[in-house]
Amino acid sequence: MRYIFLIIVLLTSYSTGAFQVKPMVAELESSGSQSQQTIRISNPSDSPLTIEISAFDLLIDPNGDETLKANDDDFLIIPMTTIIPSGQSQSVIVRYIGEPILENSKAYRVAIDQASVDLEKAGQSGVGMSVSFRTLFNVVPKGAEAKLLIKNKRQVDTETWSVLLENTGNKYIRLSQAQWLIKGDEQQLLLEGAELSKALTGKILLPKSSREVSIKIPTRFNAASSDLEVNF
Repeated sequence: MRYIFLIIVLLTSYSTGAFQVKPMVAELESSGSQSQQTIRISNPSDSPLTIEISAFDLLIDPNGDETLKANDDDFLIIPMTTIIPSGQSQSVIVRYIGEPILENSKAYRVAIDQASVDLEKAGQSGVGMSVSFRTLFNVVPKGAEAKLLIKNKRQVDTETWSVLLENTGNKYIRLSQAQWLIKGDEQQLLLEGAELSKALTGKILLPKSSREVSIKIPTRFNAASSDLEVNF
């Protein structure tokens, strides 16, 4: 019996047993020397690795669901396909060549895909694994600023809040990189870093958009009687 599994890796990791990708997050300018990023792909396995790289527009609806739309026009990627020998690395240049004058920052996923293995043609049986990394690229106009509003918060269960956020600015916000300060009756809690990332469902808020996120909050804090600040 032959199977091929696809594993998609987002921001929580940059490494699997198959290959490694750095960086997983990048911020570019819309023109000039800062409009380019080099991605380093390493192959620690004992077999050659065939990689394909492509770019997608990243759209996020108010419920936090992501939609990816293929975009071959906004980036020059060199090389778009490559074979990395065992134990070696490959540098990939990703250069933004889209609209140079932007009103708002734009978010993209740059996908690094391991080419699927055809086990039938290879005459092999067992389990095949195809790994795909989805890196986050943001192209930001000079002088762009994010402006965050907390529109609403409500208690979902004893340890979970639902928070409605709006970004009225023209730059994205990485919510998991902020500081979330909860203030209750004579007590407060600061969530940041790895602890915040683990507690929070939504990681990014695009410009001129709103979305609802869930966050795990200890039972001693109630959404109705506590104050919330998000600083970034």
